[in-house]
Amino acid sequence: MRYILILLSFTFIQFSFAMERVSFNHNGEERSYLVHIPNTKKESYDLIVGLHGYTGSASGFEKETTGGFNSYADEKGIIVIYPQGNYFYEKSYSQKGIYVSSWNHLESLFKINQNTKICNDNAQLSPIFPNCKNKNKDECFWTSCSNDLGFIKDIVIRVKKDFPINKTYVMGLSNGGMMAQSAGCEFPEIFDGVINIVGMQPYELSCIPDKPISLIIYGGILDKTTPPVSIQSSGGYLYEPLLKTASDWAKKFKCKESTSYNISKPFNTTETIFRNCEGGKTITAILNNNSGHSWPGISSNNGYCRAEIQSEIIFNECREINKIEGSRYLLNRIFSQ
Repeated sequence: MRYILILLSFTFIQFSFAMERVSFNHNGEERSYLVHIPNTKKESYDLIVGLHGYTGSASGFEKETTGGFNSYADEKGIIVIYPQGNYFYEKSYSQKGIYVSSWNHLESLFKINQNTKICNDNAQLSPIFPNCKNKNKDECFWTSCSNDLGFIKDIVIRVKKDFPINKTYVMGLSNGGMMAQSAGCEFPEIFDGVINIVGMQPYELSCIPDKPISLIIYGGILDKTTPPVSIQSSGGYLYEPLLKTASDWAKKFKCKESTSYNISKPFNTTETIFRNCEGGKTITAILNNNSGHSWPGISSNNGYCRAEIQSEIIFNECREINKIEGSRYLLNRIFSQ
């Protein structure tokens, strides 16, 4: 079934507090995203693109992964769009198949260094997406092969045609965080900042945009899926350390000041902040000393679900989680810049 959001007028949309769904054909694939408009009319809005993690969904990211991000969006008066990554059902696991979704952040990164190996010989290889039939499993290429960079760019262009947008940010968790950083690197003229949550980039392939934009990169010290300090994950994949990525951005954008300190509330974290960078941007690396592979304040097993607005996805129904202190902790930093 195809869902089309018709933006008849600003007055019509501003009173729709729930998410609406937009579907369109992109590069021969049926793609969709969810959009949430805050309940306060403003002359202009900041825009956030929120990207779910591997095997997650757009609605699951809003409902569970982030603890109900729309509540934070209403609190701040921002527009949020939640794109849906390409997905399929892996039949080798069950008769119905297991839902698998992802973002293709790898294609653009491999252009940096095609000879870099991102996993060891004993890595746990993931199912190959149907649109990646020509990929060699030995390459450790575990994402879809869709043009997700172009898809995200087109969504932002669409939204900017319908609403007065001030600044635009892209954020995501895990594979969504990796994709968020790749999108910021590819389109620094579109995005003012990146919020990458537990999405360490492949080892020696962490991208940097050509023009300065702000970055918040966050990791949990207990994370074995995308470790922010040690390089090798429990699954045999290799990742760039969190502080190395932040330091490389700071060096590229000639940041003149850096500070590092520990805080205990709302989370026990170590923050390293690079200030006075080119373009007035700020680079922030945050290491949570008590958590693993999750949004701050949310347990790691949340977000693998879908809401009724995505009822065609064969997945568990999402729960309503109202716990947005982690979103405040992260996003208020980038909005204060």
